Amino acid sequence: MFNLSDTKNLELEISSYCNAACPQCPRNHHGGKTIDTLPLTNWSIDQFNAIIDQFKGVSLDLIYFCGTYGDPMMNPHILEMIKCIKTKFPSCRIGMHTNGGLQYYGLYKKLAPLVDFCAFGIDGLETTNHIYRRKVSWNKLQENANAFIQAGGYAVWDFIVFEHNQHEVESARQMSIDLGFKEFNIKKTSRFVDRQHRVTQHLDVMDNKNKIEYQIKLPTDESYINPSFKHIQTTDDNKFKNYLQTTKIMCNGCRTKSVYIGSDGLVFPCGWLHDRIYCKDAQKHKDHYKLMSMFESIGGIANANAFKTNIQDIIEDKWFPAIESEWPTNSIERCALMCGSKFNIIGSQNADVAYRV
Repeated sequence: MFNLSDTKNLELEISSYCNAACPQCPRNHHGGKTIDTLPLTNWSIDQFNAIIDQFKGVSLDLIYFCGTYGDPMMNPHILEMIKCIKTKFPSCRIGMHTNGGLQYYGLYKKLAPLVDFCAFGIDGLETTNHIYRRKVSWNKLQENANAFIQAGGYAVWDFIVFEHNQHEVESARQMSIDLGFKEFNIKKTSRFVDRQHRVTQHLDVMDNKNKIEYQIKLPTDESYINPSFKHIQTTDDNKFKNYLQTTKIMCNGCRTKSVYIGSDGLVFPCGWLHDRIYCKDAQKHKDHYKLMSMFESIGGIANANAFKTNIQDIIEDKWFPAIESEWPTNSIERCALMCGSKFNIIGSQNADVAYRV
């Protein structure tokens, strides 16, 4: 795959906590109750330093605070962690992604001069953002984003388009300009291909008692639909299954020399494999059982965990080579779906996202 010394992008999920309940996030059941199998944790400063110190001497281009299950702003040590990076990797860019509706505006003011960008996930205006970004306070989000921008921060507005907010795209774009955001990114969502890798047109959004509250749907404006998704819709089911079994996998993590480390310490080339571990829907898929057996094949899950095993060993000797060895037979369907030669749905989703590599 690649060596530790080749790493260019380090993606860190420093928290599995989140204030939101987005319906297509793996941390909850369709917007309802948080899954009970998810380990809820924040990285400590000691854990953080132990991990980033293993990349000393590596020419990192970007350290990116992100989350498969959590929001990095939930970690109470976020400011101290970023200061550590500035000291240890002074030439490395620092980025982060958040829903913006947590912590306090003073922290965003302090972060502004320290990070190269902060991407705010804002999927609509005040009338619609809460439909997907459930539990996110619009007023709190605006206060935090404004504080970051007024303190000189490079703010990015990421807008996931659905049927319910497609009419607000241009108004949101203008608002981003008025408020001082530097970029406005339209994200053509990939998540209507569900965790069983079935094509869906809508998703039932649940409450904490597992009752349906409403639905979210694909946009009706085709210009906002993920082009890979459109290909899948027009492909016969049997042909699509055959594609997943035979396509050449062109790993984006390999292309960008990226290492993703989850809140639990598990290391992957990307977060899209991490969501195969805890999400209830994903646990029903063969990929989950395949990954569990692969952990056993390398001597146990601890050998893929940065809290328990040297990261160089994980990347070069144990875990990453095990993942790569499965690509010729396409036994990990998630890799074929996300990084296949034709239906590269995550590539299509982020095609217009300028801040990412």
